[in-house]
Amino acid sequence: MIDPQHQLPDPLSDNAGIVIKELRDRKSWGPDQEGLLTLLIDMLGRKRYITFSGRLGHYHLERIGQSCLLDVPPNRRGRLSVFRGQRIRLVCVGADRMDHRLMAGPVGLLGQTTEATG
Repeated sequence: MIDPQHQLPDPLSDNAGIVIKELRDRKSWGPDQEGLLTLLIDMLGRKRYITFSGRLGHYHLERIGQSCLLDVPPNRRGRLSVFRGQRIRLVCVGADRMDHRLMAGPVGLLGQTTEATG
């Protein structure tokens, strides 16, 4: 479980961030947004982001296109344990009533973000 107070704003300053922002700011869902989501999943997959399912209350990302940065502590267990000691981007790429499909990947060391995250 992630404390929402530990989530950091995603600067959305890279190529993936631009797509995330478009998805986040959408007013409706249609073929254009579906294409953006497919593009985003492909972009993040090429960066070796992991994909996993998580409960809404555990990750606090409610809609497709929501994202945050998170510093993963060295003692982290569970799905994000592979990112111990790193800053990651966490993105919601699928949502249903109880579980959400999330993607996560490193963007830097604890406390710092690399310039090119996408």
